Amino acid sequence: MEHPLLLPKLQSALSCLYSNNSSQTPQNRHEAHEFLLGFKSSNVRRMVVSRVQSQTDRVKIHAGDEDNNDSPIGDKYPGSIFLSSLALILQSRNNHNFRSHERIFAAQTINHRCRSIKIIETFEIEAEDGVECGVARLVLGLSAINKVDDASGEKSRMILTAWLERYVPMLVHRCGGGGSNQGGCTPADGTLCDGAELLSLVLQRHSASLLADTSNPDEEHREEQIKGTLIMLTVAVAMYVSAFCDYEEEHQYHQQQQQQARSPWANSVLSDLGSALSVTALRVRYRSVRDKHATPLPEPSCPPLIDMLINAMNAVKESAETLFSQTLQHQQQQPNHLAIQTAIHQAHQYAIQRSIAACVKAIPETVLLPLGQEDSGHRVPSVDRACLRAASMELRCVGTSHDNDVGTGMDKAWKVLVESEHGDWNHADPKQQEASASRLLVCCEAWARYVAVPIHVIEVTVGSLAVRYLHSEQQQKAQAAAFQYLVSIFEAASPSLTPGDILTAALGVGGKGGGGRANKKNANAKKKQGNKSKKRHDKRLGRAVAVLDGQEDGGTADAAEKELLARRNAACVTAAAVFGISLTDGASIAEDDTGFRLAAATPSTSTHGIISTVAAAATSVLPHLLFLERGDGEGKSHQMWRLELFSAIMAVIRRMCASPIRDVRALAYEPLMVLHAALNSVDYVSLRMEQVAVDAICECALALATSCGYPPGYFDCLEEDNDEELEIERNDVRDVARSVCSLDSGFNGTHKSPSILILERIVTACNTAMQHSAASGQLPPETVVHILSSLAKPLNKLGKTYKEQPSAIGCAIMTMSLVALGSVCDQLISSFESHSLSQILPLSRLALMATASLAPMFSSLAEITRESAASDVEKEMITIFKRTLLSSLQHSLLSTDRIPELLAESTLPVTRYDVKGAMRGPGGEDHVGCIALLRLSHESDYLTNAIFEVYGSTILHDLSCLYQGLKTSELVQGAGWQGVPYSTPYTRRIILRVISRLALHEMKGTNDQSSNGGIILHKLVQVPLGEMRSQKERHFSADKLFRVCEAAFDLSFFTPEIVADLFGNPSDDLGMMFECVITGYSMLLFTFDADVVWQQWGRLRGGALSVLRTCLNENISDYCASIISALIKAECEAATVQSNHGPESGSNIFNDGVVGEEMVHAGASIMLIRECLDRIAKKKDQMEKCTNECRKCLSVLKDVAPIVMPLLLHQSPEANSHVDPRSTIAEAWFLTMTSLVSICRNHEQIAASLVGDDVESFLGESLSIAIALIFLKDMGTKDASARAIQRGMSLDGPHTLAMLGFASECMLLGPSILVAGGRSILSVIQVNDAVGQSNIGVTILAASLLRAVSGALPPWAVEETPTLIQSMYVAMGSDCDKLIQILSAATKVTASAPFGAINSGELLAGRYLDVSNVHIESFLRQSKEVCVKGNWKKLKVILKAACGGKKKDSGFNLKPQLTSWEFERL
Repeated sequence: MEHPLLLPKLQSALSCLYSNNSSQTPQNRHEAHEFLLGFKSSNVRRMVVSRVQSQTDRVKIHAGDEDNNDSPIGDKYPGSIFLSSLALILQSRNNHNFRSHERIFAAQTINHRCRSIKIIETFEIEAEDGVECGVARLVLGLSAINKVDDASGEKSRMILTAWLERYVPMLVHRCGGGGSNQGGCTPADGTLCDGAELLSLVLQRHSASLLADTSNPDEEHREEQIKGTLIMLTVAVAMYVSAFCDYEEEHQYHQQQQQQARSPWANSVLSDLGSALSVTALRVRYRSVRDKHATPLPEPSCPPLIDMLINAMNAVKESAETLFSQTLQHQQQQPNHLAIQTAIHQAHQYAIQRSIAACVKAIPETVLLPLGQEDSGHRVPSVDRACLRAASMELRCVGTSHDNDVGTGMDKAWKVLVESEHGDWNHADPKQQEASASRLLVCCEAWARYVAVPIHVIEVTVGSLAVRYLHSEQQQKAQAAAFQYLVSIFEAASPSLTPGDILTAALGVGGKGGGGRANKKNANAKKKQGNKSKKRHDKRLGRAVAVLDGQEDGGTADAAEKELLARRNAACVTAAAVFGISLTDGASIAEDDTGFRLAAATPSTSTHGIISTVAAAATSVLPHLLFLERGDGEGKSHQMWRLELFSAIMAVIRRMCASPIRDVRALAYEPLMVLHAALNSVDYVSLRMEQVAVDAICECALALATSCGYPPGYFDCLEEDNDEELEIERNDVRDVARSVCSLDSGFNGTHKSPSILILERIVTACNTAMQHSAASGQLPPETVVHILSSLAKPLNKLGKTYKEQPSAIGCAIMTMSLVALGSVCDQLISSFESHSLSQILPLSRLALMATASLAPMFSSLAEITRESAASDVEKEMITIFKRTLLSSLQHSLLSTDRIPELLAESTLPVTRYDVKGAMRGPGGEDHVGCIALLRLSHESDYLTNAIFEVYGSTILHDLSCLYQGLKTSELVQGAGWQGVPYSTPYTRRIILRVISRLALHEMKGTNDQSSNGGIILHKLVQVPLGEMRSQKERHFSADKLFRVCEAAFDLSFFTPEIVADLFGNPSDDLGMMFECVITGYSMLLFTFDADVVWQQWGRLRGGALSVLRTCLNENISDYCASIISALIKAECEAATVQSNHGPESGSNIFNDGVVGEEMVHAGASIMLIRECLDRIAKKKDQMEKCTNECRKCLSVLKDVAPIVMPLLLHQSPEANSHVDPRSTIAEAWFLTMTSLVSICRNHEQIAASLVGDDVESFLGESLSIAIALIFLKDMGTKDASARAIQRGMSLDGPHTLAMLGFASECMLLGPSILVAGGRSILSVIQVNDAVGQSNIGVTILAASLLRAVSGALPPWAVEETPTLIQSMYVAMGSDCDKLIQILSAATKVTASAPFGAINSGELLAGRYLDVSNVHIESFLRQSKEVCVKGNWKKLKVILKAACGGKKKDSGFNLKPQLTSWEFERL
């Protein structure tokens, strides 16, 4: 028997890759894998066409020349890929050693090729005769017709007729058909259906009509129609045979009662073949038109898409019935004739039903785009988007149910499905009934994901079909399909869906090919788009809408609005059906235990399918029910169904929130938040429905809070880790409570919005619970304190609004919340002596979190307190506020003193949440008592005044005692965890910051330095200074450095005014700290060991920088400037010495544990100047002071530049045995220069004062350093590749980002800066001025940018280059001709002396610009076009093309982030 040429190789490769044979080597498997990849993607027809065109072009250019260097085509894949795949599917059943993976791979190959390439390239059966005799012969024959003007149609008909006569019989024979067995197959053959014989009969009946249509003389169109029809017929046969074989295998499987599970290969095969059939029908019915914006019309001879698929299956069905009739005639004498007849009939019916169902399911999944389809992973076929748009319009066309009119969309698909099932879904046999229902529901689910389901289809598929299986535990397959169908209907009506999303899908705008099917769980989740991406998408969508409206007289946007409304109406009708609600009178049409009424009532009914479906229904239906209330009056009987349905859904959501199962409760979060958002967005809601919604939301929020409480005994062992799942749930519940009470929309302080009603109800419930616990002498419930602490954001908003628009309800809510919080604090204060720490800790932690979070509301009330109260109610609120503020302060002080920050060793470095015994917020690092005190003291001056009013000046004494106690405990404990409870030094320093803030406020208020606050502050400041003084005479040791470091950090936590005052009157005590840092730099060693001494020195360096940062927040004194200058010089000198010893040298300083990522990066001292410049830039007043400070910063930078700049250009390669300090120093330097440029550009007064300091030359020198760094990188030449080890530091890091940003901003200062930069670079680089360019410095700058794109900088730097050239253009006065002249010179300028990686005579721009003048002129012409049009984004593509294209496998990293320079927690 003949077989396709590629079939043996294909079977061998699949066997090698998928068999369990241990004799196969990895090399064999790799070769098999490579063969199969090439097999799927090979396109011999396209290669032949390309080769023929190339030869034709060469003949035109070089007539008579012969080129014998063409490599042969198709040697690797000699034969037809389509035919081999088809044969593998049809013959695999006849082979007793068949494997399911062969069928699956063959189906995937056919589908992939149908989706990815043209029809004429997919059906390449002529390749069975070889490339030259088959493919090339057909291509040359058809292409020759184009050269003939007359009788072209008849000639193409002759060629295609000969092609059919040759290859249709070959197709049949090589698939195993057309033999002498004319009577069909026999049971002895092991199968009741011979696929090859069926294919032979189908083609015999229908191939004669393939050339009947002569309306189109286009030979390619004719070939496409013929091959498209053959693909549809052959794929339909393959689907039928696969489904038939699946039935036989299933029948044999159950008869033999095999224990091993059967592979469900048929699902995958039928899905792929159905997709191939669908996309082929699309290609045949719709052809591309020249106008890319026009929508193509269907081919006149082609029926609608669904009919095309059904016609193909009917052709197979008729042929199969004929074939089986012949078979049964030859078997009439057999004793088991009736059994065979019955088996054939059942298998035939099953095969037709499965195949039609697979086709109907595949149409929307293949042709339509999912909603909001932007990078969603949906596999879009490689078809013209205009054709997809036309098909989308066709498949969205639905008839009118009252006229029994059937459209070409889902109603047509449903009709076809029902006709094919012959009523089996109402069959008496439960198994057959379930199988039929499953097929129907799965197909409907596929359509529901893409189009609006017609109401009359929902009435049947949901009301009569899906509802049957919602609680059917015995029919799990149908039940799963029903749930999927319902969820798809609900998700397709998501409240986040917009008409734009529907237009995007319907018009084929957006989306990319490739990828797998989108995750249905996140089907409606929108990928966040950037502004640029969104603008591009909106532009494409607007253009498509405009074009379509022009063709169809408008209405596209209205159609999208109507479809969106239809989707949401369909979701409501579906929900009414599953909840048993009549749409006519609003009455219940089912008992309370029917449909979803019983859902979540008991664990036995609250399955995941039911609960997730209810959640999806609530998310989509509840907002639309509120929307439908617009303009309706109260109590209309024909609208009562809305209220009934709304109440039914909310009843189930209530049950879910009270469920003992965490996953069930979690599914209620989104519906509640969506419902709240909808309540605030609609203009009108009936009072009854609003009441139901508000009551339900309040009840659900409280139920969720109660359900996520800590279990009894949870805090008995405080050393244990937290239950992270429980903590995550508690955070989620806090988010829900905060969201449903949000006042960000729908509230203006003048009316009772739903949000304010919900907030009032929840706060009232919390207050009531607090009062009950206080009356009974018990601690308040932890869940109540938890929910109260989560309401801080809406309460703060309420307080802010109340200041501007006082309201009775606002006053009442804030009063109740203050009473509740005050009650909690009072109970906790009195319980420290009577209750255990495990009982107090969770409540105290939550109360302190509430206190800290409510600081803005306290501030608003404190501001109101300064004014006269308007009413008695408001006066009472102010009184309660003062009492609560006092209780909160007392509780914060007491808890910080009595409850250590950590009762066990912290696990935060390795866990998301700390141990149970951590007095910290979720994921936080500080004592919540200290955080509460910090927030209260720093929120506003009004609140600070209120603190002194309610507490008195004794608060400073109490805070000082608390601070001393923490300090004493810290000295006893030592550093870190030693097995006893402790608080971290950072917590103690927060208290120091609080004291400093309050004391300074009191001193300003009394204008008395000798006040109580002044005395306490003076004593506290002297403590770290005294510690430094005591260490002055000690030798350089770890203990000395540790003590000085701790004193430095203590000093940095005082207010900037206090620290700046110390620098204004410097003492030896303060200078001793910086001397230790500078001394450390001078003790640089080239060792690989960094002991504890250097670790403590690294911490001290961070502490000293923290003190300087605090000072600079106020001002920069002369002493401060001199210290920063000395630190920068010391660090750069040490870095220079380190670089002199080469990249392999070790270092006791420049390593991650001392000056590196784990501590503070090199260059941090320079960053202090940048922060000072940024602070100056933000000020709008005190210009004289700002000018003086800016001049001091510039003085520091100019002072250190002689040592910083040579370090940046140091030619030692990138370090690999120590942390290279040059990269972070460079980043700090260029970021600081950028800040200096910003001041010069935006502050004229300051810039004018800096002219006398020669700031222009200084910036030009820094610009020249950036240019010189680019020239350090060797890019190789045409004759030699670049060196492996490059000179200088690596430019693959954030310092390059900083450098490019500086260059771009610097050039915007104007032409003078280009002159200054060029003058500076000419002192370093010598060039041959042979191009006649007078401004050679600017030319060198331009050449450096071209060199950067050519590979001197990482590939991600190309993104910044157009901005740099645009800045250069602006600096040249926006003179386009001058810019092009500079770029032209930059492509020619060469070095006259070696510098960096550039040799004498070498082109500065790099080897990729060493090309012909034609190439250069093309680059300049395109650049000028960009310049004229202002389309600078396009310049990136032009630069990449001119400078060597994309640099793949360059070894560079991805685009980095800028370095973090924080060092408060070392």
